[in-house]
Amino acid sequence: MSNKRNKEAEMYDSASEEEQESGSEKGSDVDSDGNFVGDQEIQADFEGRNPEDCDFHGIKQLLRQLFLKSNVDLGALTQIIISQNYVGSVVKQCLDDGIDEDEEDDGSDGVFGVTTVINITKRKDDPCIQQVRALLTKLAEDNANDKTKALVNKILNDVSKHVGLVINERILNIPAAISVPLFASLQTELEKAVKKNMPYTFQYLVWICKIYNTEDDPNADILFANQEEKPIVEEALASFDVNVKSEAGLSQWDDDCAMTPYRKVLIFDGSKFNQLVRLLKEEVESTQ
Repeated sequence: MSNKRNKEAEMYDSASEEEQESGSEKGSDVDSDGNFVGDQEIQADFEGRNPEDCDFHGIKQLLRQLFLKSNVDLGALTQIIISQNYVGSVVKQCLDDGIDEDEEDDGSDGVFGVTTVINITKRKDDPCIQQVRALLTKLAEDNANDKTKALVNKILNDVSKHVGLVINERILNIPAAISVPLFASLQTELEKAVKKNMPYTFQYLVWICKIYNTEDDPNADILFANQEEKPIVEEALASFDVNVKSEAGLSQWDDDCAMTPYRKVLIFDGSKFNQLVRLLKEEVESTQ
């Protein structure tokens, strides 16, 4: 398998033998979305790699976490991510040094995250991108204030201004630390693409975050599924929240119905991408 870069990060501490044995005696620690919800600690190393054809099902499953039951062809969106594999990464588990390259597993069952950006202006005629654009328009119409609705309509209708859709998804228990090398790599890849006159200079960025809030207490702290995304909210030109409780499956966040899942849609000036990456890096470093 090709591996253009190595962005390894230790994710978990080793579990004791007692913990490993007790964990093996428990029932399933995976929820209906495929997220690990148990308390067993494991040790694993991960790295970022080029998206490949064998990653199709893993990427599609991660996109389903974000888009839930929205009318978006996630298979077609996945194919776009794979087709532009010179921009963006998937998170895979590192292979043991002793494994012969010819005997490697193809990795099809091991996609733990995906970080990329898609030009939804350049690709506006692709059916799945048309669905994404229609979804953004409808979500804004139903949930945003008038000023934000106008901005969403403006950036989607002005084809002279390119809009990038940032995708930053991973399975629930992969810590935020992995996002730092992934976004650093994405910065470098975008710079190289722009130097080759490829359409990755964005006037605007759309970033959809998974958040959790308490419906009955609007002043309660918001929880971010990807903690590193928290500080970028203040940099947005506009934002709005979408309640997705009716679409989301039961997970560990929904215990006692205390937390309600939302999607926070953020719109940024495209020139701020490097600043957003710096903020998420600082957020990760501050919590280590």
